[in-house]
Amino acid sequence: MTWLKKYKKCLSICLFSILSLNSYSFKLQNIYFNQRMDGENGGYREFYITNDHLTRQRYKVNILPGSLKNGANFIEIYPKVITIEPKSKGTVKVFAKVPQTAKNGEYSFNLQFQPINIPTLAKNKEGVAAGTSNINIAPVIELKGYVGEVKFDEVLKLKDIKVEKNNNKGIVVNAILSNDSYASIDFGTEAYGSNDFLYGSSYVGNVLGNTKDKKIQLSFPMIENPKDLKKIVFYRTPSNTREVIKEIKLGK
Repeated sequence: MTWLKKYKKCLSICLFSILSLNSYSFKLQNIYFNQRMDGENGGYREFYITNDHLTRQRYKVNILPGSLKNGANFIEIYPKVITIEPKSKGTVKVFAKVPQTAKNGEYSFNLQFQPINIPTLAKNKEGVAAGTSNINIAPVIELKGYVGEVKFDEVLKLKDIKVEKNNNKGIVVNAILSNDSYASIDFGTEAYGSNDFLYGSSYVGNVLGNTKDKKIQLSFPMIENPKDLKKIVFYRTPSNTREVIKEIKLGK
């Protein structure tokens, strides 16, 4: 029965590895800050953590220095310790307030999500209840914000716009995008037809500062004829609020 003991040992190691990797899983949505950090109100954005586990998860959120101009000293978070129930989401709110004396430019900071073990009771082979816990890694994400006024409607430029029928469905818009500022921004686009009829939206993603001639492709499956596209709108939703950045009219 030696082979059976070896098999059980191997199976136990494999299961331990799978469970350990599973315990490391961490879903964080809305992972860009990209807000102005100075001014009257400073910057604000919300981040959403998803717990797909069947057990409660708890994290301590730490603020660490960034790799650019350090903005960590200007950041506040709430809550600093977050508990997320199984199969649910939690919200972390990030506030930035930079003094007026700060120089214009892009600043960065890191958020570390340090797991806090929540002991659970389990029975050992003698039937006695004992506390158990997991050892997890602490995910770290770097975020950026900026100081100074940036008029994104002027610095975000879209050129060489080509509207064509999609091979699958609807239309695609191919264009060249530039961001002629020092500030990063994440945003999406909306497609409008005649009488401001909204056909749908297409996500662009994060565009770094000083980006030149980036090729983008937008897909709008609800538009049948390329001539029906009359306007493209750049917009973002920093904290569940829609903010229009720029409007680009097409055709007559």
